Amino acid sequence: MKLCCLDIQIQFQQNISYLFTGHIIHAVNYVSDRIAVMYLGEIVEIGDVNDLFDNPKHHYTTSLRAAIPLPDPKLRDRERIILDGDLPSNSNLNTGCRFHTRCPMVKNRCKKEKPVMKQLNENRFVSCLLYD
Repeated sequence: MKLCCLDIQIQFQQNISYLFTGHIIHAVNYVSDRIAVMYLGEIVEIGDVNDLFDNPKHHYTTSLRAAIPLPDPKLRDRERIILDGDLPSNSNLNTGCRFHTRCPMVKNRCKKEKPVMKQLNENRFVSCLLYD
């Protein structure tokens, strides 16, 4: 974890881990080694923080990353991702992939089949039918 030295010493001495939950992905980046991105209560992507930020696999992760405000005016011209579509209700979830109503890469099977978590490499996992 990217915490102060005392916290790291305690973590190793006591053999413990920290679980940090947040809605601002860029804040999570500063305190985490690994991130699990959730959409409507389901994990859609897991990875080491640098790998996940540098190369997101799920489009929801890509959109979260694109929403991070940048202090450098020269970098503010980057592509912004605005998610279109309907946000499903937690009490009336759609069939198939929960993200299909907002995903720009949606296929017909996304509306019918629920994706399962796939391991892309030793440290990366994604729940998306595009990776079948």
